Amino acid sequence: MTDEINLDDFREKLDQIDDQIVDLLGERFDLISQVKEYKKKHKVETYHPKREQEILERVEIKGKKMGLNTLLLHSLFLQIFAVSKRKQDNKE
Repeated sequence: MTDEINLDDFREKLDQIDDQIVDLLGERFDLISQVKEYKKKHKVETYHPKREQEILERVEIKGKKMGLNTLLLHSLFLQIFAVSKRKQDNKE
């Protein structure tokens, strides 16, 4: 019985973390909307590959220090960038 309670506790904590991830993604995409308006107002190009590369390098370094799979982080952020670009290009 104790194992089930502990497993439920782990699952509850994982659910809380998942909710935080979703909340943070929501915050990030809200900010992307503000960036979109800024870029439109100031006639700034939407896509900046150098900025993406800087972000990838930064999160991979941080992830590596934390023992995270850098391939996972790379793939995750490429997906985030793709959605961000679509939002900025009014395709989503």
